[in-house]
Amino acid sequence: MRSETGFSIHCRKKQQSEVYALVKQSTDDPHPVKIYVELTTRCNLHCRMCVKYAAGSCIVEEDLPFAAFKSLSPSLANTRTLILNGIGEPLLHPELEEIIRFARAKMTPEAIIGFQSNGILLDREKSLRLISAGLSTVCLSLDSLEDTAADQAGGHSVAAVSRAIACLVAAKKTAGASHFRIGLEMVLTKRSIGDLPRFVQWAADHGADYVIATHLLLYDRSSEGLSLFNPNSAEAVQLFNTYNERAAAQGINLANCLSTYLKFTKTEADQAVVQLFQELQQEARDKDIRLHLRSLLDYTPGDAEMLDQVFADGRSVAARNGIELFLPPHQALSERSCPFITDQTVFIAASGAVMPCHFLWHTYSCRVLGEEVQVQQCDFGTIREQPLEAVWQNPEYVRFRQEAGRYEYSSCWSCSLGPCAALVNDNILSAHDCYGSQVPCGHCQWNLGGIRCL
Repeated sequence: MRSETGFSIHCRKKQQSEVYALVKQSTDDPHPVKIYVELTTRCNLHCRMCVKYAAGSCIVEEDLPFAAFKSLSPSLANTRTLILNGIGEPLLHPELEEIIRFARAKMTPEAIIGFQSNGILLDREKSLRLISAGLSTVCLSLDSLEDTAADQAGGHSVAAVSRAIACLVAAKKTAGASHFRIGLEMVLTKRSIGDLPRFVQWAADHGADYVIATHLLLYDRSSEGLSLFNPNSAEAVQLFNTYNERAAAQGINLANCLSTYLKFTKTEADQAVVQLFQELQQEARDKDIRLHLRSLLDYTPGDAEMLDQVFADGRSVAARNGIELFLPPHQALSERSCPFITDQTVFIAASGAVMPCHFLWHTYSCRVLGEEVQVQQCDFGTIREQPLEAVWQNPEYVRFRQEAGRYEYSSCWSCSLGPCAALVNDNILSAHDCYGSQVPCGHCQWNLGGIRCL
């Protein structure tokens, strides 16, 4: 469903040349700027929507040895942000305090060291020790402001988070660490979205400095029904809504257009449906807009209006209380953008393996437009055998970052035939999609813009 005029090809080549320049600049750098280190894959909770417990996950429980972390010493001087997070709970690592102190001694004073936590193991004494060791921020995860539901599901507890914030606030005051920041992260779902303004107010009342809101990562079938994020671009939604209004005016239901289009014998009414459908296709081709009709039908204009209102209410609460609120877009970005590429990020697993991002950090299954897709861990070396810079400059890793940064892989989330689970999983001739891409990024949610984290 794609063709290009001479003008659109010219514009696309200009955009590509600008992208290539930015990609080359970032991939030429001899070291990463942001490092995620998974200190442990162990956790003291059993959240039902965690990738660790999703079907197809192959995540071994282990801790990263302090000795392995010390091998990052040459890299830390150039690191602006160090996040001590992965699958597990960082507070379970027996040498967390020593790791923070070691990192702070190697990093510049303005560099950030932080982690996300469920807060269960935080008390005032531990909070003070961590802040004194050089910790910059803690972001506490909370699914709901109702304790009972969270506890029954084995998830985050509002009581535990409330106690943790109180301990951090007291330790911050004792240490005189005005720079230390306390955050909360909330996952937006159809069940939780209405609580956003109240959540922001609760965070402010308890002494938090910022709130991060993120959409749901789709790891299982049940999560799909709770997702609020529209994977279609604004241009696709606008075009579809225009034709949907035209269809309604003519008494046509666009939901039936595909089955009508495929009918061998068509009535006069069917011909009108086909005509409208063909016009929609043609305009999408002319404007280089990719359409996934089933996905577009699942998201109504009312959903976007509701999210806009809730987001506006949340921002008002945040502004009144002087708290920072980081909100994701509620639909896909017009141009894909990978935060791991643009921020020159690397992910180090508890095993020591070096991966490019959170999406390819482990082997697990995820959901793409109703299909289950197996994601394979993608690593380029290990800090137990090589310095991080050597892995970062590995020609294969450089090639990966360059190709991923050009965004020329398939747009699986807006493909009318997607997802092609067989192509993604079979990895035929090293191609991960129908574009022949050697980076398995087409079915990633991160580059759509809806996922946020510390």
